[in-house]
Amino acid sequence: MNTISRKRLVMTAGDARVGKSTTARLLLELYLESKIKLRAYYTGERNKLFNYEPLLIVSELPLTRGGGDKLLIDLERFSEIQLALSDLPGQNIQQFKRFASEVQLWDAIASIGYRITFVHPISDRRDCIEYLQELFDYCGEKADYVIVKNLLFDDDFPYFDGTDIQKRIQEIGGEELYLGALWKGTYELVEAMNYPYCQAIHSSEIDTLNRSRIFNWMEEFHQQIKNSKTISEKLGLTLSTSVSNLQPKLLVDF
Repeated sequence: MNTISRKRLVMTAGDARVGKSTTARLLLELYLESKIKLRAYYTGERNKLFNYEPLLIVSELPLTRGGGDKLLIDLERFSEIQLALSDLPGQNIQQFKRFASEVQLWDAIASIGYRITFVHPISDRRDCIEYLQELFDYCGEKADYVIVKNLLFDDDFPYFDGTDIQKRIQEIGGEELYLGALWKGTYELVEAMNYPYCQAIHSSEIDTLNRSRIFNWMEEFHQQIKNSKTISEKLGLTLSTSVSNLQPKLLVDF
């Protein structure tokens, strides 16, 4: 198993429409709650983290040599930063591979004290696992992996559970989480309002039932991370941060 580095570049990766940006936002909520010093990045034409810009810096990360240079300069210049999160667009594996090769990503990141963790949501679709397989074949043990099983689509993952790719990821210390299925109407409501989740659960524009659903959905996801020292480390909640201190600080009047 790989040694856990103190600093992390957490990258959400995977096929399109599988929950990458939703997972990224949930992680941002946990990092902000835990007072982690971080920077956030998005790649592609749509910044799906824009609603968090009032709470932290969200910058563009083009998958180019210039984008790689900017990322490295940012992380090296701001030495107080403990973690960076990048939300990658779906179906971009070839572009990412070219980017990683061009900027010598692994050596460059290691040289400033970082290690990459891929957070990879999956559904019950075969193409999700094909994307994961290609990513793992390219990156292997140079990165860590947290697989997020998105229950919105199904609670059965036939192309992952019991397969060779699951075994290979587990052999190098990869972990798995579940992302609960938030009610469709509730999800669409909070998306339409463009609120960070932490603001949505306090908003008088959202009824008590839906605020409660959002809060419980967030806490269910976060609690899995808080309860696992290994997952907490891989996601940048470092050894110096006690999991026991990561209790919910969001007070909701239901």
